[in-house]
Order: sequence, then C-alpha cells, then structure tokens
Amino acid sequence: MKNIILLFAIAVTFFSCTINDDFGGGTNLQPVSFTVNLKYDKDQYNGLVVNTGNVVLTNTNTGDTYKATSNTTGIASFTNILPGTYNITATKVLTSQEFSDLFQFVPSTETVTFNGVQENITVNANITSTNIDLKAARIGDLVIKQIYYAGSHASQGASFRDQFIEIYNNSNEVIYADGLYIGQLYGKINTIQSSFTLANGQYDWSKSIGMTSGSDANTKNVYADYVIRIPGSGTQYPIKAGESIVIAQTAINHKFPLVDNTGIPVSVKNPDLTIDLSGADFEVYLGDYLLSKGKDVYRYDIQNPAVKDMEIGYWGRAGYDSGNQDFLIDNPGRDSFIIFRTDDLNKFSDYSDPSITTIDSKTKFFLQIPTKDIIDGVDLQNFNPSSQRPKMLPSEIDASFTNCDAAFNSQSVIRKTKSIVNGRRILEDSNNSANDFVKLPMANPRGFAN
Repeated sequence: MKNIILLFAIAVTFFSCTINDDFGGGTNLQPVSFTVNLKYDKDQYNGLVVNTGNVVLTNTNTGDTYKATSNTTGIASFTNILPGTYNITATKVLTSQEFSDLFQFVPSTETVTFNGVQENITVNANITSTNIDLKAARIGDLVIKQIYYAGSHASQGASFRDQFIEIYNNSNEVIYADGLYIGQLYGKINTIQSSFTLANGQYDWSKSIGMTSGSDANTKNVYADYVIRIPGSGTQYPIKAGESIVIAQTAINHKFPLVDNTGIPVSVKNPDLTIDLSGADFEVYLGDYLLSKGKDVYRYDIQNPAVKDMEIGYWGRAGYDSGNQDFLIDNPGRDSFIIFRTDDLNKFSDYSDPSITTIDSKTKFFLQIPTKDIIDGVDLQNFNPSSQRPKMLPSEIDASFTNCDAAFNSQSVIRKTKSIVNGRRILEDSNNSANDFVKLPMANPRGFAN
C-alpha cells in the first residue's frame, strides 16, 4: 500500500512539473506580462512606430480576450495574462490628415486602416513579447457582402443546396461585373505544425514541388482550389452603386420540393428554414463541364435555364483529380473567398500542396493567385473554438475571421452598414472581418444587417 501511495505521489509531482514546464516554468498558470511592439510596414511606410494602435489577444483554447493600446513608442502592454497560445490582431485607423502628416503624402480615401495579425503565439514566463508590422488595408469598390455557407437543416431544410455568395458595389458609380473572378481558397484546416507548415500551422507553399517564389510564395500569393468567373464582354452586367449581385450554388426556390438529376424526389419538410434563390443573378452549374470530362452530373446540381451560368475558370489542373462536383462551401466554415481580376488566368501557375512529395494521377493542384490582384477577401472560421484553423489571407486583405454559430442553422455572415449617404448604404470595409461582419439569423439575399 505504501508503494502505491508513493507511486501516486510521484505521478502527481511529475504531472505538475509537466504543466509548469509547458508554460515556461514557475508556479502553475501564474499570470504574466506581455508586450506587443507595433510598427508600420517598413517597405511602404518606413517602419515608423504605431501610436494608439488597438491590440487584441485572443486565447485559442478559451476564447478569452485581452485589449490594450500602444503608446508613443509603439508598445502595447498587457498585464495578468494567463499563459497559453494566442492569436493577436492589431489595428490602427488614420484620417486623411493624420496620414498626410505622418507619411507626407495624401491618401486616396478619407481614412486609411492598417492591420496586422499573428497566430498561435505562445505567451508564458519565458516568452513575453512579439513584434507586429501593420500593413495598409486593401480598399476595393466591390466587396464580398454576404456569404451563406452554413446551409439549412440537413433533414428539415435544404441542407447545403441553398448556399450563395453576394457581391456589393460599395462605390458611388456603376461597376461592371463582367470578367470578375471568385476564388475558393485552399489551405490547412488545423494548426498542427510539421516540416511543411509555417509556425501558425498553415502550409508553407515555398516547399511545394516546383515552387520558385521563395518566401513570396506565402506572403505575396494565395492558392485557390476552385475559381469561377462572371461571363460577359465588359458591359453586360452592371452593378449600380449600392446594389449587389447574388451567385447561387443552385438558383431555384429551395422552399419547394424537387426531383434530383437521378429522378429521386427530394422533400423540404420546413420551408421556413431555407430561401428562394430563383431570382439569383448567376448560378454555378457544373453539369456541362463534368460531362465534357466524361463525368456524371451531380444529383443536386439542378440547372435553372432562366439564370445565367458562371464560367469555370479553374477546377484543378487538366488531367488530374479535380475534386468537387458542385460549388460546395464548407458548412462548418473552413473556407476563404476572394474576388479578383486578371486579363489572363492562364498565366498563373498551379502547384500541389507542400505535403506532397510525389506527383501521381490523383494529385490535386491549386492555382497561385498574386495578392496584388485581389479586390476583396474574407476568411471564414470554424464555429467550434477547439477546431480553429490558421488564416489563408494576409492581414492587408483580412486581418481576422468571421463565422456563424453552427453548421446547417440557416445563418449567414454579412457586412454591417457603416453609413447611409443619399439613400445609398456604405458597408463596413476595414479589411477586418471580425469588425466588418455580423451574423444574420436567417440568410437574406440582397438584405442588410442593419
């Protein structure tokens, strides 16, 4: 009996020491101080210190947040921080006059937002500081207004079939949607580190087979699983100021029952849980594309002849596995989306993901898209705090994430209204999804959050 007690005491002591060691030594989970040093991007803004920048630390396990503001030396100081792993976001907004006084040239907008982000940063007694460079947020006249990815109830509603993306003209003049590309990005959906990842767990694309971009592979490019394109010759599809276009996975009234492409009836038990997308501007129909590849049309990819089809820009490298048979958005929220323009999509290279060591017939490839071509982008996030994924977009495109509360709950994420000018809504666009978006309890094409 004495031996058992002794072994138990040794085990408890060892376990306690292990916990202490994991958090840098000292007493178990004793609060520590932590500082974040903020500077403006050195390449464009000379690395000047950021005064009164807002910094938020978010514990990746508990979701607890800590906030601080940087001082005149660019230091944001935190006290009584529990040791752990944190995501850090930093933001600074300058008026046009403040920007001109600081950088000696006049910006093109009334305000300029700077964002910075770091993920999976360890905070403990031994690691007490970090540095973040803030980059100017990319401002575009077109923005991704609403993403309905959660879908509706799997058995009572339309499941994933009623998903859509809405793009909004946030400017004061007509913009033609013709030729606009939408990219569904690809990356790791967990933060596990390995020999082919960055420190935050995201893929290190510089290690992909055939990659020649070096570190720019990660900092100046993103990688698309699929790319679709709005058709048109240049002036066929105008979006008026303050209006939007809706791109549906399937442009039908999802409140009604249907017969799928195999002839099987599909019921909708509770129409109130889903939406009518028969009035969408475009739909993503892959039937013709798949038939051209010798593949069957997906059973739920129902074509509405009254709605214009999107063009397929990239669905994997020709001759290799192209994956999805429909435009499917991840219901838990592990996707990222961009809108961009280019005069020639074929000039972009594609690569296998960095975990691949040998190319074979089943290898998937992903299109490399320069961040300089991106007009707007949104990182979604898993609704489960214990299943968070690393970012795919750089901070100048999106400094954080947005998400719904669950999958299949009929919610969408939608931009907040910043102001109304002569009846035209101007939507929030600070390139920080946590600030710009809210959850809409029921997805509403062409609707507004407030």
